Amino acid sequence: MGATLQILKRKEVKQMTAYRIETGTREGDALGFTEDLFSGWLEMETGNRLILHYIISRHKNEGNTQALIRQWLTGGYDVSVVMPRPVMQHILRKFRFVAGIERFPDQYEDAVEVWHHAGIQESQRERETRGNCAVSG
Repeated sequence: MGATLQILKRKEVKQMTAYRIETGTREGDALGFTEDLFSGWLEMETGNRLILHYIISRHKNEGNTQALIRQWLTGGYDVSVVMPRPVMQHILRKFRFVAGIERFPDQYEDAVEVWHHAGIQESQRERETRGNCAVSG
């Protein structure tokens, strides 16, 4: 079994606009994004928004990634996942996430696929992005 997932309440985590958080840091540990379970990085934005850019589970098939997403959602975070791989998409569908397109000019040259929890209102950035991007389909 993997290590126990521990999470602190969101107000115990320092919040800044687009604050980068990596595994192995105090902020990552406070979010349950611990180095013993995961490798990766995310951003925290104001309004309790977590944007997961990259994650690798150190203990595959033990449910740690699913437990982490569940903890964030039940903790009141607005969770988004950038360019999830098929295995992560499977997990996200269980939580009713839906795919969209968003721009992160500081990280990616083009607009990228971002999965959001269904029912969460769009951020101002998403509204602007949707207005500026043509999506065929």
